[in-house]
Amino acid sequence: MRVASSVEPILDRKIPAAREQGWLAAHGDHLGVGLVLLLFLLFGVWYSLVVPPFETPDEIHHYAFARHLSMGNPLPVQSRESSGPWAHEGTQAPLYYMLLGRLIAGVDQSDFPEIGRLNPHANMGDPLYPGNKNRMLYSAQAKPLVGTNLAMHIGRWFSLALATLTLFFVYGIARCAFPGAPHLALATVATAAAIPQFQFISATVSNDNLVVLCSTLVLYWWARHLIQDPRQEIPWWRWLLLGVLLGLAALSKLQGLGLTLLSGLAVLGLAWLRRDWRLPLRVTPWLIGPLVLIAGWWYWRNYTLYGEWLGVNQLLTIEGLRVEPRSLSGIWGELRGVRYSFWGLFGWFSVLLPRPAYMLLDGITLLATLGVLATLIPVVIPGLEAFRRRGDLRVQLLLLVWAVMLGGLLFYWLTFATSGQGRLLFPAISAVAVFLIMGLDAWLRRFLPRWRRLGLFALPGFLALLSIYSLTFLLPATYRPPSPVQTLPKTAQPQHLIFGDRIELVAVDYAPGRYRPGDQVAITLYLRALEPLEQDYPLFVQLLGQEDLVVGNVTTHPGWGRFPTSLWEPGQIYPDRYQVTVWDNISNRSPLLATLYVGFIDPETRLPLSIHDRQNVPLNRAYVGEVTVVATQPLDPSVFYLRPSDAEFAGELRLIGYEYPVVMQAADRGRLNVTLLWEARSTPSKEYTAFVHLIGPDGVQVSGYDQPPAEGRFPTPYWQPGDRSLSRFPLSLPPDIAPGPYELWVGLYSDPAGLERLPVTSQRHQVQERRVHLGTVNVR
Repeated sequence: MRVASSVEPILDRKIPAAREQGWLAAHGDHLGVGLVLLLFLLFGVWYSLVVPPFETPDEIHHYAFARHLSMGNPLPVQSRESSGPWAHEGTQAPLYYMLLGRLIAGVDQSDFPEIGRLNPHANMGDPLYPGNKNRMLYSAQAKPLVGTNLAMHIGRWFSLALATLTLFFVYGIARCAFPGAPHLALATVATAAAIPQFQFISATVSNDNLVVLCSTLVLYWWARHLIQDPRQEIPWWRWLLLGVLLGLAALSKLQGLGLTLLSGLAVLGLAWLRRDWRLPLRVTPWLIGPLVLIAGWWYWRNYTLYGEWLGVNQLLTIEGLRVEPRSLSGIWGELRGVRYSFWGLFGWFSVLLPRPAYMLLDGITLLATLGVLATLIPVVIPGLEAFRRRGDLRVQLLLLVWAVMLGGLLFYWLTFATSGQGRLLFPAISAVAVFLIMGLDAWLRRFLPRWRRLGLFALPGFLALLSIYSLTFLLPATYRPPSPVQTLPKTAQPQHLIFGDRIELVAVDYAPGRYRPGDQVAITLYLRALEPLEQDYPLFVQLLGQEDLVVGNVTTHPGWGRFPTSLWEPGQIYPDRYQVTVWDNISNRSPLLATLYVGFIDPETRLPLSIHDRQNVPLNRAYVGEVTVVATQPLDPSVFYLRPSDAEFAGELRLIGYEYPVVMQAADRGRLNVTLLWEARSTPSKEYTAFVHLIGPDGVQVSGYDQPPAEGRFPTPYWQPGDRSLSRFPLSLPPDIAPGPYELWVGLYSDPAGLERLPVTSQRHQVQERRVHLGTVNVR
């Protein structure tokens, strides 16, 4: 039976009355899809040139696998102890790597170890962290298109060719899903082509591109046949072709096996449509035979080597399994990452698009989903007979089932694997694009019918703008090294510290304000190489508290990972900007004066380089500034049950609470602990020291303890009105102390000798010789 032309899903289907409409009207949709594919190719080449080598997810491992095969080696045998530079990718189905290995076999790739040097401090999977977004150490260095770089780009362009072919068949699927509406099909392929992450991955050495093509080809095969009258016979050679496609998909990636299940369900559906339940028996040999012949050997190899057909456990053994089960909140967080990495999350999941873009795309997705439901539910509610009558519904159901299968598989993967990625949904990119356009078109038909066709292309237009922004600004800025400066800003503080006789810290610029845990201290180091540097020296910027407590740290290669020292030009001054996050490990007993500490590390000894100043005077450490850190939770005096006090010293500091044991037993005579709570009334003019004296019945001091009011954590000149400090004064008692009453006196002084005591006033306490009487301790 001949298929009606209104539902004929052939890409070059003749448009009625073409002569009357003119050539452009008759072929406008074909010109449109040609333009989309051309623009996609241009964007893909642009991505391939802008993104440095191996700065895409797992690209170095995919490439290493193909390189291994290009050198005439057999497939690697994987183990946790020895997996090779291909890492977990060595357990992947090998078809993509075999094809790419043939393409790059004639290229000298001996420089791979040098180009493939990893950044040991790379930030992978945390796009909110501001630095170390480069996985490779030398991504800032321009590389000629030779050797490994040439072979890698051949791989990228091979992937791009596969992706372009994928989009061609996405258009064919959309013509079947929207028969008689070529503008919807064109909007579908334009949307798929414009997704920034799809462009990014398509210009990457990755087996995803082959399995996406195979998936799209299988879906197109089914769309072509589901759109037809179900009574029309399908020749045996077409079933054989489907079997070949299933075999290629299964040899491309494990995801491809899902297409066999999908095809089995589709065969059952076709048998239901034709009321021919012998159909599965007749077509199964044509499907399974090619599948086994093409891909069966690889699954048998897995079984003989690893004791499992799929090799998944071996892959997870190398990549790593989640130790603890993921909670629902954890899965929700991972799903957010999946959404981001479907639309656009570059680098090794470390380079975000502007955050509002994701919110807008989430809203569009929700709107499209509601539109799809509003379109399909009224059609299918009356019963399944609608699927017998309408071929487009059968195609849409096929796409929906495949999308749900991949989504369910991804959700299952998230429950035990270490991460999930949106690109795992790209084998269903035709389904995603079809339903996005279907849903949006439902709203446009209802509310903006005059702008319907133009409105359909608003989404791909917006996505294309995101790619242009990424290619012209976001990605170049991510990997661009700092540019040298000729003059320093006026706010920069000169340092002129020399590290290892090789590197000079010329100046430092930072904001000395107040910070809380979670805040970031912005600091710029102005650095200069005194001679050509052959080694790469990592540096560290730390915030140190009392007794060298580290309360913030950045350890990285310069340029926050982008600019290792071997790339520096001697004599040039480079601004090196960092944001040091304040850790939440400080006490709330007082604010903390944290010191900025900078150093370089010898890559051989792993010890800090020696430091001296311009006069060649050795220095122990390079302290370059100070910032105040205030605890997140302010000090609550009520939890300490202190006695109130109103003693005020020189109008600057006030003693507002205190506590001590009023009775000391014989067993406690070793130490008397006095707790004092201070509060700043104004900013002190000098650095003060507090004292607590224990005076005997004869008026002679028997013990005392002197220390700054904040126990050295926060010198008084840095205090601001309202600052509080809780300090403890441990007084050691003589072992032969006689029983009796002893008086406690407290005061402050400003000179090293302790002679310049601050004047004090109080209504509650006795004041004598510029000191306050706290009370009596009875020693028994």
